[in-house]
Amino acid sequence: MNIKAVSWSFKHQALQFIADPQWIIPSIIAPFLFTVVALYMYGDVDGPVVLTAVLGGGVLGMWGNTLFTSGYSVSYDRYNGTIEPIMLTPTHLIDVIAGRCIWNTFIGLLNAGLVFIAAQVVFRVGVNVLDPLPFFLMLAMTLLALASIGLMFAALYVLTRASFVIMTIMEFPIYVFSGALFPVSSLGSLAPISYFLAPTWGVDAMKIAGIAGYESMTSFGILFDVGMMIFLMLLYVAAGMLLFRTIERNIRESGTLVRY
Repeated sequence: MNIKAVSWSFKHQALQFIADPQWIIPSIIAPFLFTVVALYMYGDVDGPVVLTAVLGGGVLGMWGNTLFTSGYSVSYDRYNGTIEPIMLTPTHLIDVIAGRCIWNTFIGLLNAGLVFIAAQVVFRVGVNVLDPLPFFLMLAMTLLALASIGLMFAALYVLTRASFVIMTIMEFPIYVFSGALFPVSSLGSLAPISYFLAPTWGVDAMKIAGIAGYESMTSFGILFDVGMMIFLMLLYVAAGMLLFRTIERNIRESGTLVRY
């Protein structure tokens, strides 16, 4: 991986985010509003229920930011006519996308932090975390897990101009199957799908670290959750790299990148 290309892509994505105010809506405002709605629904309820509501809003913001900004970054290259020059450079496309995903990860983590601060300061709800350090460490790792999924999907965005359709389809299933909004046990026969998602294990680890008396999906504890999350993350990254290399090679050979 070309570290210089990744760092410059990170800087470019940061400048694009700052220059285009519309990204504030899906990245910061939308998750905040979802959390506000959840807090009003629960009313004066305190304890684990509120923590789950705030956690759901935080994960919602992290995944929405990762999914939409990673997808739109490829679409903007198409609209602006810059995807062809990128493909002609010696740098691999995955290096450019990786830099963008790292920036999106940073914004997603900031977003999750703002959701927790708003819940505590503005609404004065009792978001009591059992073990704060492991909890926020798991939060950061869960964000990386979401970013690894976004990196894998970004390879598909290169092949299609219907990226918005893919993003819309993939948004809500992650909310459901990750266990951030609904317990995995409530999914019934669909629950096994959750086990193949790295964020599921991250959310479970966060609940173990944050909620006293929480019953994990398995009886192996938080270290098992972390191990499964890291394993699936590495699997996603490897799949993404393979997809990018295969797609990039086929595009260069066929010259069909700009074909409608």
